[in-house]
Amino acid sequence: MGPDTARGEGWRLIAAAAVMALAQAGMVALAPALADETRAPAPGIFAFVGLALLGGAAWFAAIGPLERLRPRPAVIVAVFALGVAMRLAWFGTPAVLDTDALRYLWDGALAAHGLSPWGPPPAAGVPPALGEAGAALRAVLPFAWLRSIYPGTAQAAFLLAHWIAPWELLGLRLVMLGAELVALLLLAALLRRAGLPLMRAAIWWCCPLLPLVLANAAHADALLPPLLVGALLATLGGRGALAGGLLGLAAGVKLWPVLLVPLLARWLPAGARLPAAAVFGLTAAVTLLPLLATATAPDAGLNAFATGWVANNAPLAWVQAGFGPGLAELLRPLLGLAGATVALAVARPPPGEPAALIRGALIVAAAIFYLSPAQFPWYAVWFLPFAAALGCRALLLPAVLLPIYYAFFALRGLGLGGLFAYGLAAIHLGGVLVLLIMAWTRKSARV
Repeated sequence: MGPDTARGEGWRLIAAAAVMALAQAGMVALAPALADETRAPAPGIFAFVGLALLGGAAWFAAIGPLERLRPRPAVIVAVFALGVAMRLAWFGTPAVLDTDALRYLWDGALAAHGLSPWGPPPAAGVPPALGEAGAALRAVLPFAWLRSIYPGTAQAAFLLAHWIAPWELLGLRLVMLGAELVALLLLAALLRRAGLPLMRAAIWWCCPLLPLVLANAAHADALLPPLLVGALLATLGGRGALAGGLLGLAAGVKLWPVLLVPLLARWLPAGARLPAAAVFGLTAAVTLLPLLATATAPDAGLNAFATGWVANNAPLAWVQAGFGPGLAELLRPLLGLAGATVALAVARPPPGEPAALIRGALIVAAAIFYLSPAQFPWYAVWFLPFAAALGCRALLLPAVLLPIYYAFFALRGLGLGGLFAYGLAAIHLGGVLVLLIMAWTRKSARV
């Protein structure tokens, strides 16, 4: 790259950073009016979505120049500072059009007072130990009639957040920020180990979707990147017990990382597989069994999610509209089977270059996302670190398009919920398919 080209790309990056900063500043300014999804004004929601798309487009346009930057100390400091600033800007805001963190606060308070978060649902009553703060929280708690859906690793994070700042979003946000910082370090180490451009870690760190869903809304999905990236690093190093333990902890955040077991087992040396299996089994048992013990209860959150949730998934909504909910319910176990099939197929090839392990993890995580009946924006956290590591534009594009999800709240209030469910919800998948087809076409043309 010549000096003129480098100078031009430098200005592109500065312009992209400025657009991202301005877009996020506008979103932060709108946040107080969008805290209550039932009262948020439609124009404010549409403006919020538009700003999110603008910032995401600027980030997407900067991916190429960003990954070609030389990782000089000044560059690393600047990129790190930008990512930190993007996250800290949300710390004084209410959660925008999102109430999941309220349940995190409830579960963390229960654990802090020695009570099981998987016990009777909040609707059954406020435990005396939670006092007035608990009563106030329960009054605004979403899905109060359901038991907690969150496994053990997530519950440990909620407990830690309660110790840091009881009953406040601040504690959750600090825990999730800590998880992101660890993930950044581990992703850089994974890139070095795989011989991939180090600045691809900056692509992930500067993604504007992450501050929205992990800093503002404090979603527990922030815990997955450090655990999953760490598990891949341990696998490449032949450290079976560590890989199994980290994967077991990841399953204690969301269940789906269990499907990475075949891939990691395939890549581990034969002598490391037994320790990996033993530690994974023990860790997964500790993090999952308390949740699974209540999974068949009529008021189990996990049961309700598995059998009834549909969100931001246009193809499934089309099936429901065309053939009725019965067929859609029949498809649910088949979608799970398809995810397991993908996981086994990805694990079949013999180990090769480290990038192939990252690619396998990306395929599994992205497949689970797009096979899930619920495709919330924060679920993209599952695969974005791997997409960034490989520079996969097709699976980085959802980070740009998924904020369209928030338009649902405005359209629902206007009586146009169907426009979102059957139309706008298809855009993030459509973008992925278009880029994948374009990449396949270019590859075929070169052969």
